[in-house]
Amino acid sequence: MTLLRSVSILLLCAGVAACEGSAKNNHHVGGGGGGGEPEPPSPSDTIRPAPAKFSCDASAVPTELPLPRLSRRQLMNSLRFAVDHALPGEADAVWTKLTPILARYPTDQRTPAPSDVKGGFSRLDQSIQQTQVDVMYDVGKAVAQELTSTDARRDALLGSCASDSQTSNDRTCLETFLRGWGARVLRHPLSTAEVTLFADIAGATPVDKAAVADVITTLLNSPGFLYRIEHGTTAGQPASPLSAFELAAKLSYQFWQAPPDDALWASAEDGSLLTESGFEAQLDRMLQSPRLRGSLDEFVSEWLRLDELPSLVALRNDPIYRSFVGAQMPTDATRTAMFEDVQLSAWSTLVSGGSVSDFLNDRRSYTADPFLAGIYGVPVWDGSGDAPVIPSQNRSGLLTRAALLATGTASTRPIHKGYLVRNALLCQQVGAPPPNASDRPPAPTDRMTTRQVVTQLTSGGSCGGCHNNSINPPGFVLEGFDALGRERGVERLFNPQGQETAAPSVDTSADVWLYDSEQRVISSAAELSRMVDESQLFESCVAQHYFRFAHARVESTSGDGCLLSELESVARSGAPMADLLKTIARHPTFKQRSFQ
Repeated sequence: MTLLRSVSILLLCAGVAACEGSAKNNHHVGGGGGGGEPEPPSPSDTIRPAPAKFSCDASAVPTELPLPRLSRRQLMNSLRFAVDHALPGEADAVWTKLTPILARYPTDQRTPAPSDVKGGFSRLDQSIQQTQVDVMYDVGKAVAQELTSTDARRDALLGSCASDSQTSNDRTCLETFLRGWGARVLRHPLSTAEVTLFADIAGATPVDKAAVADVITTLLNSPGFLYRIEHGTTAGQPASPLSAFELAAKLSYQFWQAPPDDALWASAEDGSLLTESGFEAQLDRMLQSPRLRGSLDEFVSEWLRLDELPSLVALRNDPIYRSFVGAQMPTDATRTAMFEDVQLSAWSTLVSGGSVSDFLNDRRSYTADPFLAGIYGVPVWDGSGDAPVIPSQNRSGLLTRAALLATGTASTRPIHKGYLVRNALLCQQVGAPPPNASDRPPAPTDRMTTRQVVTQLTSGGSCGGCHNNSINPPGFVLEGFDALGRERGVERLFNPQGQETAAPSVDTSADVWLYDSEQRVISSAAELSRMVDESQLFESCVAQHYFRFAHARVESTSGDGCLLSELESVARSGAPMADLLKTIARHPTFKQRSFQ
């Protein structure tokens, strides 16, 4: 999928009826790289905020995942937690030994929402495959064998009672271990029945290394470890409040992708987590912790589909690519730096109290990679102090970050970019490509620009409805940046031998429709960013995507309308991004389990 970034959306059309807005103004957009320059919109020619997308029906009942499975990342973090709490002094060494077998656990598949051609979050993959079951058994067994590989490690787990001369206390020794380490790993205090169930696995030799390993293997393969089980505290009710430990686990996996730490566990033990002040104190602490960044990075990366950027060096021997790039070739580290630049923009916005709009418009560079810093025209950033501001006024923020512009080839992908803006940033669906759509990304020739080729291929027939009105215009506006994300005024064309044949001016003008009658002829990325921001469709879209990420499922606009409406309102209000995250946790549905 990553080799050709836009293969699945090359000619993204399914008739005019499939495209939002195509019935509004079915006129031709863009042409063949020429034409007069449009008048830019005046500052007063603002876009009206779009109507709110979501509404609340207080009588509606939200749906819930029946049994949330830990994602791969959450599972790996939970295993590391188990090792750290078992043998803190040897955890790194143990984890290194486990790495090969851990790598065998299948990767979660990103699952798009219905009618979306691309996108989705790996958290939405709740499937259970036989491979997962088999590998997890091997993982649990390997962890158990490492933790009990020597008498010293066994004694560190169970205490001196495991090696003293008495045998009468062996069962108590194992049960104490289960009530301590076992409770933390399963994320709730174990009942007497649970302790008995696990301890019985050891049989007549409760502290024998092999017997203890069997107990640990079983525990790490139990539903209480692999899933986030919520029973609630009121049996027989359609909606039941979560216990303090269930709430602690829900918070920690939501924001840290890991089990509760000692402070959160203690707040569950003493009951303070169930008080309003205690809950708010823990929520604030978690959102101010650096551990939040891992979850935010995953959300931003998957929402913006950063992993679709192919290698920047795979075509290093291609004559056209070499001529396009120039003397200095980017590296694999540059590709990683492009991802981190977007992730750090989101993180910086969040920790500084910035809003969703601030993230869209953030013009600072967050890279220590010299190649990427050169693209932005800024010095490298060492991570301390204020990040440098990108000097070009047309480098307008998120839309013009290199991660969203680069393609790994010598040609831009206006179709891909247009679809990304339309679908990922505005949450507008576009019809799927017809069965006979080309599977090759349109590329410039030695005489035709990218825009000319794309227009020629997509402007006619049923394809024109989607491409002319929805997909192509945002992508054409971004043609002011090349396939590495460098700002440009001309598009250099090459023959197959990599010799430059022409350098026509880039046409970035397009008639961009957002919603209803909100449509403008614009010619720069800065104007496109302004349109997107003023419409507040971006803010509504972020709220929708974060809901999906937080709940590991696609929303029901009726059943989930109240929470979605609240998230949308917060995102549109200019409130800090952190408030969007807090809204999830503060909503009544977060603290209860629905059994309807």
